[in-house]
Amino acid sequence: MFRLSIILSLLCVFPVNGDYYSAISELERLLDVEAFIVEKFDEYLERAQQEQENLKRFLDQIDEQQNDRGDLEEYFGNPINAFITIKRLVHDWKFNVFDPVFDSSNFETYKNNLSDSLEKINFKGPTQEDLHGATRALLRLQNMYQLNTDHLASGVLHPGEKNALGTSLSASDCFELGKNLCEIKEYSYGSEWLLEARKRLHGKPLGFISPNVSDVEILEHLSSAFNGLGNLKLAYKLNNEILDKKPDHEEALKNKILYEGQLARERSFAPRKQVELPQIAEKEQKESYKLYTQVCRGELHQSPREQRNLRCWLYHQGVPYYRLSPFKIEQLNVDPYVAYVHEVLWDSEIDTIMEHGKGNMERSKVGQSENSTTSEVRISRNTWLWYDANPWLSKIKQRLEDVTGLSTESAEPLQLVNYGIGGQYEPHFDFVEDDGQSVFSWKGNRLLTALFYLNDVALGGATAFPFLRLAVPPVKGSLLIWYNLHSSTHKDFRTKHAGCPVLQGSKWICNEWFHVGAQEFRRPCGLSSDEGKFLHLKDI
Repeated sequence: MFRLSIILSLLCVFPVNGDYYSAISELERLLDVEAFIVEKFDEYLERAQQEQENLKRFLDQIDEQQNDRGDLEEYFGNPINAFITIKRLVHDWKFNVFDPVFDSSNFETYKNNLSDSLEKINFKGPTQEDLHGATRALLRLQNMYQLNTDHLASGVLHPGEKNALGTSLSASDCFELGKNLCEIKEYSYGSEWLLEARKRLHGKPLGFISPNVSDVEILEHLSSAFNGLGNLKLAYKLNNEILDKKPDHEEALKNKILYEGQLARERSFAPRKQVELPQIAEKEQKESYKLYTQVCRGELHQSPREQRNLRCWLYHQGVPYYRLSPFKIEQLNVDPYVAYVHEVLWDSEIDTIMEHGKGNMERSKVGQSENSTTSEVRISRNTWLWYDANPWLSKIKQRLEDVTGLSTESAEPLQLVNYGIGGQYEPHFDFVEDDGQSVFSWKGNRLLTALFYLNDVALGGATAFPFLRLAVPPVKGSLLIWYNLHSSTHKDFRTKHAGCPVLQGSKWICNEWFHVGAQEFRRPCGLSSDEGKFLHLKDI
């Protein structure tokens, strides 16, 4: 950006010693300098006006998005809204507002006041890692549900739909996604997003802002992406397009020599260096993971023959109150036992549970106790609700005992979980795999899982049982229960399950784990051992 200091320094090049009046030629030179200054100031003012217009359009876009957001949970249940919000705070404000304004004006005092204000409210903005996390989430959704890039960028989740999400991505958004994906060597999806960014950049509507992205920047990453995919000729072609637009591009000039050398070796049939394509993750090679993706997509489900013995019934457990308002049970699988209990929680109870949990949520971990760690396997936040510290849970605790017929004496505290952008929990067992079970001492292993759904989820978020070919969609106020152990209390490896990625919406669950301890008279052990049954399912 042109600065006044540069103009003043230019004036110093010409001698100002009072001799200009002695020769017309010297006066002519002064007029030339003055014309030059006028020209530069005109350019400066034109650029400043353009920046003001861009800034005003950007702020108007923010105002429009703020006015349209409605219910925040529903708004951020849209994965595109979540990604755009993070990207806007990480990148767009910097390149649309702070850099052009603060770098061109004397706003140090304003900057300090702004920083102080943010510190007072303890505001911590999203980081680059947040943006990368949102990128991985969209990749997970795109991969799991096989979403087309152009459809997803336009907010369309299924062919034939109009903009279901009500939001679309700009060229800058698509570029950021493509660039981040290429950084983690997801070149196939990365190249698709970069091509989408280029299409949107050239086809953008009048006045549409694509901050901090140019055709050359897109081509830089696109050429590298196709090289990573092993398509050397296309990488070379795109690299030449960079040089057509910017002949002195230093990196493109280096790549031109590199690509020409590799192409020459190909033509001479000399073996060129093998391109290392992204390896299929070990987890994706597992049979259970393949089944999991098929179940989540609805491609795999139980046959009519398997479902013909399933039934629904009203259940009162011999309790007088439940004779008037019995439990509504829907059997989903006979062996191992999986069932849905409908309308178990009141809306007021759901609101109370969520109110007590919000503000105390932490990133969910995998593993036991001190060995637990955060992982991409589980993308959620959770907290614990202890019965002793929350007396209002007593009715829910009693209801859990009534519907399961089990004792909560050895049960764990309630776990409240919220799944965010592309939130998931990959296939896992609820029982502890350590045969010593030292973690739970006298309580023994986890006998039964009881999982409350606290809200409806627009798309995705089902609980999947890969080996049972069963996907259970969330229904607000309902309870999903299943046994993790055989009647002999040995592990049942058929109960491996997962939380499918949330495609649209926010998923809230609350679960309880009942242990073997204190169930001696509630659910006596079977007389025959089931140890080793279905053991082949353990590691597949």
